[in-house]
Amino acid sequence: MATPRRLAAAAGLLAVLAYLAGAALSGQLSPLARRPLLDGLAPPPPYRWVTPPPELSAGNKKPAGVTSGVGLGPSGSEVSAISTGDGQANLVLDASAVAPSPGQGQVQVTIDPIDPAKLAGAPPDLVLAGNAYQIRLTYLPSRKPVTTLSGRMTISLLVPLLPIPVSSPFDTTVLASPDGKGWTRQDSTATPGSHQVASNLGSPGYVIAAVPPAPPDQPVPNRVPLYAGLATAAALVALAAVLLARRLSAVRDGDGDDDYEDEDEDDREDGDDDGGGSERR
Repeated sequence: MATPRRLAAAAGLLAVLAYLAGAALSGQLSPLARRPLLDGLAPPPPYRWVTPPPELSAGNKKPAGVTSGVGLGPSGSEVSAISTGDGQANLVLDASAVAPSPGQGQVQVTIDPIDPAKLAGAPPDLVLAGNAYQIRLTYLPSRKPVTTLSGRMTISLLVPLLPIPVSSPFDTTVLASPDGKGWTRQDSTATPGSHQVASNLGSPGYVIAAVPPAPPDQPVPNRVPLYAGLATAAALVALAAVLLARRLSAVRDGDGDDDYEDEDEDDREDGDDDGGGSERR
């Protein structure tokens, strides 16, 4: 009889084989598809555009901005994280990112979504992706603008899916500009699995995500085999889980029956012993 331990091992082996099958399918499509399967499986949430593409205008929702206060002490601003209400722009200020200023007790942080068409165009080798965002830092109560930083400030942007092929989402970068009149590429970290790109910033100003477009002769990969393989793998894992649960239940029930049979047999043996003793008396 198969034991629960053997059944669990078999189910685990089936899950591993299903994962490897999906990995093999992904590896046949492109070098990018050979990345871990956990990267990029979940679709991004619906992006909120300032000015949506025509095909997305019907269901578009207005993007959110945010204004928040950060404490300011003798050594500078406190550690703080500020996010827009829709999560499309997230700002982190390390300790002392903003220098202290006499008579000032707080820094007001404002992040506003901006239509990128109102700012400079993309560099020649990049395509702008999503909204631009203006980041403003202001001392309070004087309302004097903060123009330079004394510590690290990090921006993370949600990147929408684009209607054009791109060379690789891992090459997504953050562009920054103090006045919106020209973009500078930042050292960035792209995370396609969560559809985000992050970068440290040297000053407040404007930011936007950008990605290299695919070369004209690069065909769009056929991802149907990958999606079909992943669906099959998921079905196999689900089936293995159901079969394992049923088998474990059957094994437990069988063990219970065996226990009852053992108890009945012990009772019969005890009865025989008692009866034998009576006859001898």
